[in-house]
Amino acid sequence: MAEGSGKSGGVRDLLANERTFLAWIRTAIGLMGFGFVVAKFNLFLYIRGLYTRRPTPGSGTLGLVLVGAGMGLLLLATWHYHQVRTGILSGDDRPAAHSPMAYLAAALLFAAGAALLIYLGRTRLP
Repeated sequence: MAEGSGKSGGVRDLLANERTFLAWIRTAIGLMGFGFVVAKFNLFLYIRGLYTRRPTPGSGTLGLVLVGAGMGLLLLATWHYHQVRTGILSGDDRPAAHSPMAYLAAALLFAAGAALLIYLGRTRLP
């Protein structure tokens, strides 16, 4: 058994789990912030006179998708943090045989990136 783990739920393991959780939270916040920027960027260009066409409705929709993806990532991160913490406190040293967290997060981010790619392909600045 590794140092800092076991029945008492090693402090190092608990802190490492919390650091990982905070990294996922930072990623989710970044994704939500990026969604906000995407949703409002065309409007900003239009107001400044740099964009002569009316803001496209797709930017608002894509921004909502990105914010939603960030919120989904936040929920996944919270669920994963709780699962790992419960395992550490119960003395289970082994990681879960198959944790879907990384796969679900990657799928969420891939879908958000694909939506952004499609949006950018359809709306180009003059």
